[in-house]
Amino acid sequence: MRGELQCYILDIYMVLIDQFRSIKIKVNARDHNPPHCHVEGNGGKARFNLITMEFMESEGFTKKDLMEITQVIARRYEEILEIWSELHNEE
Repeated sequence: MRGELQCYILDIYMVLIDQFRSIKIKVNARDHNPPHCHVEGNGGKARFNLITMEFMESEGFTKKDLMEITQVIARRYEEILEIWSELHNEE
């Protein structure tokens, strides 16, 4: 069970996991495997694989942005994966 996880439901299908500067990290409830999150902002967008901890695709982000995004996701990894599992009815 989740403790004091901070996330926000953006709509019925999207949960905002984190936001820093103008970058948002989100999980989509109506999405496909592998478990991943979506990242948007600063003129860029990306998908980040929660199993391999690598970007599946990205465009428009600087190398510095990508490093910071990776650090934020790594810091909240267990929480993000738990949210993915709950949204997708996975154990």
